[in-house]
Amino acid sequence: MANANKLTIFIVIFMLAGILTGAMIHSYASATTIEVWSGNITLLTDIFLRLIKMVIAPLVFSTLTVGIMKLGETSTIGRVGGKAMVWFISSSVLSILVGLFIVTLQQPGRV
Repeated sequence: MANANKLTIFIVIFMLAGILTGAMIHSYASATTIEVWSGNITLLTDIFLRLIKMVIAPLVFSTLTVGIMKLGETSTIGRVGGKAMVWFISSSVLSILVGLFIVTLQQPGRV
């Protein structure tokens, strides 16, 4: 099995483990335990998200810069830039719509 397939399998397994852990804590723990748990896990999520932000911006910038520099012709750069903008805008709109749909169904924060 290729390394990429192993990584995908590990990601799915740990995502499911996180979902099951959260569901079990929500179902079986008391309110104070849940509050303490969420306070402790927030530190890990903040660290993880900050590390992701620190890596993603330079990676995207360098990938785009190198890709554009390899194209050479101005017309090709314009076409690729236009396609990149269409992909970026369409994926952003799709992610916002999915988020709004889930929030409408789940209504988080409602007592």
